[in-house]
Amino acid sequence: MMKYLFVLIGLSIATCEADNIASPVLCGVTPNAIYQCLGTPKVVKKEASSQCDSDLGECEKMSCIFSKSGWMKGNKVDKEEFAAHFDQFAKENPDWKVAVEHMKSNCLSSDLPPQGVHLNCPAYDVMICAFANFIKGAPASQWSSSSQCEYPRRFAASCPVCPTACFASAIPIGSCNACLSLPRSP
Repeated sequence: MMKYLFVLIGLSIATCEADNIASPVLCGVTPNAIYQCLGTPKVVKKEASSQCDSDLGECEKMSCIFSKSGWMKGNKVDKEEFAAHFDQFAKENPDWKVAVEHMKSNCLSSDLPPQGVHLNCPAYDVMICAFANFIKGAPASQWSSSSQCEYPRRFAASCPVCPTACFASAIPIGSCNACLSLPRSP
């Protein structure tokens, strides 16, 4: 009888301990909750984005937004103008200064390889890189403390942020730049 009592107590303790263990982070498609959990700043002016047709594809729309924002020189990103915009953003939003510096270092210091499924689309590449750097470099003060935001915070800390299109069934595994080697656990 005592033997069964010890087994029962042991199982109860194991069950209680298991409740405190966080589920593993599985990298892949960025959880939609990240957008609600992170005080993601608006970095594109509404005036620029509203001038671009919402029916455009991602590359064309991003190129249009960059052009309307003055961030393009022909079909290349004007890195100085883009950096100046984000320098001003960092002055207005000092909590984001570190993320802006990381973004400038990672996204503007050299030519980026394609960041998703769009080839020869520098505006898309720079914006996807900037977006990923903002998620990865977001200050703790910008994250919601809600319990439903714990997994998105851990995802942001553990996983590459990849365009959703990289995970479409028609796209060969490993073909998207940032998604080449996704860890399947922390």
